[in-house]
Formats: sequence, structure tokens, C-alpha cells
Amino acid sequence: MNRQSILEMLQSAQEEERLQGLKAVGQEDPQAAIAWILRAMGDDSWRVRKEAADLFLSLPGAADLAGEVVELLHSTDNVGLRNTAAETLILLGRRAVPSLLEEVGCNDQDVRKFVLDILGEIGDEQSIGPMIRALADLDINVRAAAAENLGKLRATQAVPALLAAMADPDLLFRFTILEALGKIGERIPIARLLEFEDDRLLRKALFECLGRLGGNEAVPVLVGGLCDQMRNVREAAALALQRIATRQQADVVTALGGIGGRPEADGLIALLTSAREEVRRAAVVLLGWTDDSRAAAPLLALLDDEALREPAVAALIAMGPDVTGTLLEGWLDAGNRTRVYLAYLAGEVGCGAAVPYLAEGMTSDDAELKLVCAQSLGKLADETAIPLLIDCLGDESSDLQSVAVGALSLIGRAHSQKTKEALLPILESDNPQVRMYAIQILGPFDGADVVRSLSFAMKDESSLVRRAAVRALEEQPGERRLEFMMIALTDEDSEVRRLAAESLGLTGSREALKPLELALQDEDIWVRAAAVRSLGNLGGEEAIRMVGQAMNDPVGLVSIAALETLSRLAPEASYPILVEALSHPDEEVVTTALDTLTVSGQKGWIPPVREFLINHRHWEVRTSFIRTLAELEGVHCRDTLEARLLVEGEELVRQQIQELLRRLSHSLSQG
Repeated sequence: MNRQSILEMLQSAQEEERLQGLKAVGQEDPQAAIAWILRAMGDDSWRVRKEAADLFLSLPGAADLAGEVVELLHSTDNVGLRNTAAETLILLGRRAVPSLLEEVGCNDQDVRKFVLDILGEIGDEQSIGPMIRALADLDINVRAAAAENLGKLRATQAVPALLAAMADPDLLFRFTILEALGKIGERIPIARLLEFEDDRLLRKALFECLGRLGGNEAVPVLVGGLCDQMRNVREAAALALQRIATRQQADVVTALGGIGGRPEADGLIALLTSAREEVRRAAVVLLGWTDDSRAAAPLLALLDDEALREPAVAALIAMGPDVTGTLLEGWLDAGNRTRVYLAYLAGEVGCGAAVPYLAEGMTSDDAELKLVCAQSLGKLADETAIPLLIDCLGDESSDLQSVAVGALSLIGRAHSQKTKEALLPILESDNPQVRMYAIQILGPFDGADVVRSLSFAMKDESSLVRRAAVRALEEQPGERRLEFMMIALTDEDSEVRRLAAESLGLTGSREALKPLELALQDEDIWVRAAAVRSLGNLGGEEAIRMVGQAMNDPVGLVSIAALETLSRLAPEASYPILVEALSHPDEEVVTTALDTLTVSGQKGWIPPVREFLINHRHWEVRTSFIRTLAELEGVHCRDTLEARLLVEGEELVRQQIQELLRRLSHSLSQG
């Protein structure tokens, strides 16, 4: 296509033809085409303008032509041309900065503002000096653009100049400076800013700025702002205080601690109904640090708000037990949902006055209310709640049973004698579950009567109770515990015997070795496995010998426990046993031995068993051995893997071999 045809297409009234003309321009000499491209940046069609900008940016010497694009900013009658030029310069980035800086002092104030905005988007530090000088520009829009973009660049070196520029009486300019200072975030002596505290139109921006960069010296000013006549200023003050609290919480807490009953507190309470969630959240947090009980009821109402429930609960807890006590006065008129909240708060703040209300809540049909009341009674550790909680042990709700056990355990720490006196009689209950819970709670208690009760429980007709007794006796010191565990090893219930075997391993007594050796002969595999691991906990030569014998157990689970225990107790001594285990009939035992030998890093065992394991009848063993070979022999096992791949019939093993061969080849190529 010749130049005349291109020119005719670019001047066509049809958008598509102009686009095609631009595409043809791209095939021309760039220097010859630049005039057409720049002209197309002012086209009526945004598609043509965008195509022209893309075409310009694709030119090899686009950066050298940035000045040509800067000149387009002087267009006064074509907004599309100016905008396209600005977008093109931004996309040129730092390459356009030198040309833009040459224009930052031109006579056209609109161009100066354009240039500052483009430099702000590019974000090059070379721009900061000219921007600072532009704070004194004769045109207010240019000065505001300079301040705005200095904030965008977070130019800390501009802070003194920005503070000095606050002397300018223009309200918009001051507003922009405060925003810029807030974005920069550099700590400054705020006395320079507090000169504008009485400017009602500037207070919101001032408070927002103080929230970002202020410290303890800003807190009294912001607290005072909580009772400002203008709601948006009060909101800004609350948000700023919350922001400062993330840096200096103690200062904010101290300042708010004395505003109870004052207008500042009224302002905060009123903000709980703000349309903005962030403001409501800030008000909730700040009210928690006040001593104003008038905020308690509004905060309690916010517990139904899922977004604010957590901070509202934290605020009410921070206000302490007296405030919760005041809220409890509305218990009788409250619905169950509110009672749940009150019961929870009572437990968290330690409100002793709540006990009668919680006791009343325990009679409710509402399951959640009963749970929370039981939990809080435990936290309050009030001995009068013991009978109520004991009644819950036989409840049909397993959740309530569990909470009652926890609550009684807590009360028992504070009132052990009273709790014991209440629990010992229910060991005669007809309900084995109740007896089991009583044993669980009594476990940590001291005293001969407790030990005697636990020993009786070891003979209970219910295995649930006997299991609980074994666990409870773990809490008891002394030789009696060993004696009880030895008896438990003869129990008819295998779970009791397993627990006893575990407990013996925790005694640290050499006298536990013999009973555990007997447990190795138990008919239940889980008892035998527990005995092996307990011997490992006790340690010593005798224990190692017994664990070694367990390697001959006919069940793989026990042999695996023995292998793992031996490799931990005596790594060197376990080596021949691990090698011998490679011929074990249970494939899981073999793979456990392989994994352990791989970790040991020793390779001498491989040659005698190589053929046996690479052709093992279980594919899991072959897979494990192949991984071991690759780990321990590296590229030297390639022949073995390639030979196996020719005959391997299991797809998963084939994939494993192929993957390892790829890795080994890669390692070889990397030298």
C-alpha cells in the first residue's frame, strides 16, 4: 500500500478504515509514520486513539519521542488527545520522566498540572524536587496537584515543605496537604497542625491525618472531637483514636478511662448507630475502654450483629464484672438468646452475682443456655453449683455431660473437699456413665479416700468405669499406681489392658518391665503394641531385649511397633534386626524396615537382598525398595531400575521407575 492510500484511509470518515490505515502505518518507516500516529491520538474514535497509542509504544525509539507526546498536552480543544497523550506517557514510565520534567515549568498552568499528575502516576523519585517547588506555584490547582502527588509518592522529604504550605489560606489546598501528610505517615510535631483545630471545615481532614501520624499528644484532641457538633467529625475522631490505639493502645485506654458520663462518651454511644460499619466497630472498641455503664445495654444489643459480635463481647468483658452485674438485672425480662450472652459474659468477667441467674438458666429447656450456664458456673467456681452440675452428668445431652465434667473439675480446684464429698456418693449410682464421669473428675484429687475409690472403680462391673479409673490413676503418684496397673493388665476388657500398658510406660519404674513383658503375650494386638511402645519409654538393656523379642510377633502391627521402637532406642543394635525384617512375611513390616534403613544412610545391606526385594511378590515392597535404591545409590542404580522396567507388570511401580529414571538422568546431566 502506498503512502497516498494510507493517508486517504487515515482521513476516511469510516472508523474501520482509519483503523486499517493505522495498521498499514505500522509497516512504514517509524520516523515517517510518527506524524500520522500522533495525529491519530486525537481521533474522535477511542478505538483509533487506543490503536495509535499502542502503535506508538511499539516503536523501537518510543522513549526518544516522548517529548513529541508531551507537546500534545498543550492541546486546548481536544480532550481525547490530551488524555491519550497522558495515558501514553504513563505507560512509557520512567523513560518519559526527562521530557516531562522539562515541561513542569511551562507557562500553561493546565499543562503543569497534567505533568504533575502524570509524574505522580509514574512514581519516579526525580519528580519529588520539582513537585516540592510546585507547592509555591501561582496556580492553586497546580499547588494542590503537587501536594496530592507528593502524598501519592510518600515523599518524606517533602514533609517540611508541606507543613510550611499549610500557611496558604486556600481551604482545598490545606485539605489536600493534610491528606498527603496522612499518606506519607511520617511522624511530625503535631503542634504545627493543631493550629487549625478550630477550623470547622478542616477538622475532619485534620483528625484523619492525626489518626495516621499522631501519637499520644494527639489523643486528647481526638477525645475532645468525639463531642464535635458535626457527626462526620465525631466519626473521624473515633476512627483516628482506633488507629492510634493500634500503635499506642495504653495512651488511648488511659484517656478514655475517665470520660464516663461526659459528652465525649455520649458521642461514642451515638456512633453505635452510624451507617458506617467501620465507625460502629471503632465505637464498640473504644467504649470497652470507658467506664460508662450506659454503653453496656447498647453493646449487649449489638451481640446479635454477626459483624460486631466479637468486638462487642470484648468491649463488655473489658468493662468488667460490675457492668455485667448491671446487665444481669434485666435477666428475667430477657429472651433466651440474650440470657446466653449474659451467662457467657458472667463467666468471662468472673461476676459472682450471676450465680443465681445461672442456676435459674440451668432449669431452662434451651440446650444452649444450659450449656453456657454450666460452663460459666464452672468458671465462677461457686461451690453451691456442685449439685446442679452433678445432675447434668446423667443428662441425655453428651455436650452438657462434657461441660459439667469440665465445670466440676474447675470447682474442684477451688473447693476440693466439697467437691469430693459430693462426688464420692455418686460412685454408687446405678448409671455407669455417671460413675465414669465421677471417676474422671476425682482423678487429679489427693487423698486416701480418692485412691480407695479409684481402686474400687478398678473392679466396677462396667468397663467404662474401669477405663476411666485407669486413666484417673495416671494422676496418682506412688507405688500404688504400679500395683493397680498390674491388676488392670488382667482385666477382661482389652481396652482397659491397653490403657494399663500405656500407663506403665509412663511410670518410669523398672518394676514395670516384668508386667509389660507379660503384656507382650496378651491375646489383643493393641495391648501388645502398647506394651512395646511403653518398653521404649522405659528404655534400658532389658527393655531393648524384650522389644527385640516382639519382632517375632506373628502380627505385623506389633512387629512394626517393635521396629520403630528399636530404631529409636538403639539405632546401632537395631541394624541387624532391621535387615532380618526384610524377609518378614508381612509387607508392611518390610516397608517399615526399608524406610528406617533408608533414613540410616547405610548401604551394605543392599547387595545380598537386591534381587529378592526388586522381585518381591508385593508391589508396595518393590515400590519402597526402588525409592530406597534411588535415595542411597543415586545414578548407580539405573541398570537395576531399567532391567526391572522391562518386566514390571504393575502400572504404579512402572510409573515410579520411570519418574526416578527421569530424575536420575537430570541429575547426571547436571553433573
